[in-house]
Amino acid sequence: MISLPRLASIYIGLIIALALSAVSFSIFQIGYDAKSWTIVFFLSIGITLLDLKPIMLFGEKIEITISTIVKFAAVLLFPLPSAILGTFFGTLLGEFPAKRKWFAKLFNIGQLTISVAVSSLIFHAIYQSQTDYFGSFQNGLAVSLAGIGHFLIATILLCMVVSLVTKTPILSVWIQNTQQIIWYELALYPFGVMLAILWSYNPISILLAGIMFLVIRQSYQVAVQLQRQTHDALRALVQVIDVRDRHTFDHSERVSHNAEMIAKEMKLPPEEVEIIASAALLHDLGKVGMVDNVLFSPKRLTPDEQEHAKQHAEVGAMLLSKFPLFARGAELVRHHHERFDGKGYPAGLEGNNIPLGSRIIAVADSYEAMIEKRLYREALTQDEALGELTHESGTQFDPQVVETFIRLVGSNGHV
Repeated sequence: MISLPRLASIYIGLIIALALSAVSFSIFQIGYDAKSWTIVFFLSIGITLLDLKPIMLFGEKIEITISTIVKFAAVLLFPLPSAILGTFFGTLLGEFPAKRKWFAKLFNIGQLTISVAVSSLIFHAIYQSQTDYFGSFQNGLAVSLAGIGHFLIATILLCMVVSLVTKTPILSVWIQNTQQIIWYELALYPFGVMLAILWSYNPISILLAGIMFLVIRQSYQVAVQLQRQTHDALRALVQVIDVRDRHTFDHSERVSHNAEMIAKEMKLPPEEVEIIASAALLHDLGKVGMVDNVLFSPKRLTPDEQEHAKQHAEVGAMLLSKFPLFARGAELVRHHHERFDGKGYPAGLEGNNIPLGSRIIAVADSYEAMIEKRLYREALTQDEALGELTHESGTQFDPQVVETFIRLVGSNGHV
C-alpha cells in the first residue's frame, strides 16, 4: 500500500479481510429475512448520520463521533449478523466523504466492524435472556464486558497500525493515544445502554433518543469550542509579548521549539508535549508588567532589580491562571525558574517536586539565554553552553532533561 511499511500494509489487509469475512457470514445468516434487513437499514442510517458530523479534539488532531452509542445499543439489542452489517454499511457510508486516504477509510471500516463483532460475541456468550440487562449479576457483567471489549478492541486495532508505521511499542502508542480520549469514549457506553432500554420498552420511544444525541453532541462541541477559544486567547497573549519586546518574543519561540523537541524525545504524550510547548512560548509573559529600566537594562541588574525581575514568573502564571483549561500550563510557567537543588524561585521546589514541564522549560530557556548576545556579555558558543548545562546538571537542572537535550543536539548538530 502507498507509503506504508510492508508489515503495516499486511496488517491493514488482514483487518479488511476479517471484516469482509464477518460481513459475508452475516449476509449468509440473514438471508432473505426482511425484518433483519430493515433493522440493518435503520442502523446504517443512524450510524452514517452521526459519523458525518465528527467532533475534532485537541486542535483538530483527534476525531470522535457519538455513533458508538448506536453501535453498542445494536450489540445489546440485536443478533450478531444485524449488528455487524449495520456497523459495516453505516461506517462505509460515513467514511465515503471523509478526507482520508482510501486505505485509511477501508481500515476504519474493518476495524470498527471487527470491534462490534467481538463485543457482540462477548455479550451473547454471557447474557441470559430470561431477565433484563441488569436483572442479574451475570447480565450486568455481560453488558460491562461487552463495552470494555468494544473499547479495547477498537483502540488496540487502531494503535497497532500506528505502532507498525512508527515502529513504536504498541503499549506505548496505546497509552499515549487512549489517555487523550478515554473519558470521551467511555462516557458513550452508558448512553448506548439507555438507548437499548428505550428500544426494549417501545421502539417508538427511540425518537426521544434524538434529543439525547443532540444534547450529548452539543456538550462535546461546547467543550471543544472552549479549548479552541483558550488556544486563540493564548495566541493573542503571545502577540502582547511581541508588541512589548520583540527580542523576548523571538527568544520564547526558540525556547518553545527546544522544549517541544525535548518533550518528544522523552516520549511524553502528545497533549503533554503541546502543553509544555505552549507554556514555553508564554514563559516570559510576566515581563509585560516589568518596568522598562529593568526589562531593557543594558547592564547587569542590581540586587533590587533582580528581585523585581523574579516576579515575572508568578505574574505570568497569574495571568495564565485566568484560563481554566490552561491551568497546567500556568503551573509550568510559575515554576520554570525553580532549581533542581531547591535553591530556585518562587517556591524553592526541589528535584521531582518541580513539574517535569518546568524542568524542561528551564533547560531550553537557559540554553537559549546562553547562546544569545547580550549588551553586557558576548554569546556563548554551542559547546560552551552545553558544557554549562552539564556542569549545572543535578544542581540547577534535571540531569535526565540535560542528558536528553545534549543527545538531541549531538544527533542533529542543533535542536
